[in-house]
Amino acid sequence: MSGTGKDKMKLAAELVRKGGTILGEPCPKCGGIQVRYRGKVYCTGHEDLSGVLKTEGISYDTVMAQTREVLVVKLSEVAVLLEGERDPVAQDRLVSLMGKYFDLLQKLPRK
Repeated sequence: MSGTGKDKMKLAAELVRKGGTILGEPCPKCGGIQVRYRGKVYCTGHEDLSGVLKTEGISYDTVMAQTREVLVVKLSEVAVLLEGERDPVAQDRLVSLMGKYFDLLQKLPRK
């Protein structure tokens, strides 16, 4: 483990800027902030994040993992919107959108 807490937060912020997602759950090992980046979860508390950003190659598996993650997040967001929606026309639009997200998820290859 290297770097100060401030350095680690800068690296975590850079991961988010490059498409990572800060997770709501703390790290089960140390309670630190977790960031999902390119399909892998990193902890800002106990992991050295400096090498993560040096990796430049993008693989098909990485893109598929990112796509799957985005679709699941979007499904969750639309589900929350649907729960509070009272207008039947808006509900229909949201259900249609969810169906499209589900269809895309089904088309992605599984590991």
